[in-house]
Amino acid sequence: MDPRTTTSKREEGRRTTPRGVSRRTFIKSAGILAGTVAAGPLLSACGAIGGGGGTSGPLKIGLLLPYSDIYAVLGESITDAMKMYFEGIGNEVGGRTIEIIAEDTQLKPDIGLEKARKLVEQDEVDLVAGVVSSGVAVGLRDYFHENKKLLIIANAGANVLTRAKKSPYIFRTSFSNWQPNWPLGGWAYENVAKKVFVSAPDYGAGHDMVSGFLNSFQAMGGEIVAEPQFTPFPQMGDPAPFITEIQQAKPDMVYCFYSGGAAVTFVKAYGEFGLTGDIPLVCAGFTVEEDVLPSEGDAALGAKSGLHWALQLDNPTNNAFTAAYKDKTGKDANVFAMQGYDTARVIAESLNAVEGNTSDVDQLIGAIEAVEFPSPRGTFKFDPATHNVINNVYVRDVQNVDGELHNVVIDDLGEFADPGDDSKG
Repeated sequence: MDPRTTTSKREEGRRTTPRGVSRRTFIKSAGILAGTVAAGPLLSACGAIGGGGGTSGPLKIGLLLPYSDIYAVLGESITDAMKMYFEGIGNEVGGRTIEIIAEDTQLKPDIGLEKARKLVEQDEVDLVAGVVSSGVAVGLRDYFHENKKLLIIANAGANVLTRAKKSPYIFRTSFSNWQPNWPLGGWAYENVAKKVFVSAPDYGAGHDMVSGFLNSFQAMGGEIVAEPQFTPFPQMGDPAPFITEIQQAKPDMVYCFYSGGAAVTFVKAYGEFGLTGDIPLVCAGFTVEEDVLPSEGDAALGAKSGLHWALQLDNPTNNAFTAAYKDKTGKDANVFAMQGYDTARVIAESLNAVEGNTSDVDQLIGAIEAVEFPSPRGTFKFDPATHNVINNVYVRDVQNVDGELHNVVIDDLGEFADPGDDSKG
């Protein structure tokens, strides 16, 4: 199916555990680019633009996602899960039939802005969702903020969007790049090693994630054995020089962040150079997420990662979601699909609350801020100060489970909200 068709927050952020359940019992049972793209002038003196906003007719949702290049699987996963949720509620919210119009950002900020303008000004969508790349997200910020149009980010984690460039018109249902990494840094210091070599792609998300991890790791007394290694983005090219640099540094531990095709390239090379099982690998969870594990193979075994979800996280909502997604697509769910699923539910719950009325943007913003529900990741809720989701962060271990590689939750670090400033990385 072509997805581009038109259709329907160890101490300050202290760990917490669901009430009445011990933490161990629970565990067992359970980019910013160097310069952003200017958004262009407002289309009228009052700042309003044509399109969207109403109480009747189809509810038009614009999707801005990558359907090509290294993050294509991410875009497809988000799209499939959103459509699955909407189909489960009869493709209707607030009395309006859902219509999805999807566009490929190609991971390029200028293309993302061009497609956003098309969706809003020509297709007259009521709101826009999606966005995978931090660079694309930051490039879109001013357009949506200045034109008072709603953007719900289903992946891109650029910290600045919940900090210096936060906007009342932008929500994020996924994570900030800080969230999976800051709690992981302290955990890795206490449980894995005191010295680390760091590797990540040279774009906004890579720098954000490295900063978050090192902030807590170094605050605990951890040391970095070399300058952080930043590899080319989006295509790493030959990974051999980068893995060789790690090998020669002889670190006690490696921390990395990669995603999509770049994660496969890095992890497979890590194994081919004999580092798997020799130098512990700790990573942002996207590096060994379910979408890339089959291609990474045994090179990923034993990798420890921090993330806000796991395929085998044992709660009723996750069990139902993962089964339905497997039935619909024939594939295991991944974190991107989960985020798409939650994004669709946020849209549905908030639109139902306002009875389908998208013409009063302030009322709709209030409805989105108030959304709370049981999610596959745990309880879903927004931080009203940042419009960023508050996430539980889990430590996961890549293990062989019944003949297949999966991430098994080995620790629950508790609930984390992005700090809303750069004080913690």
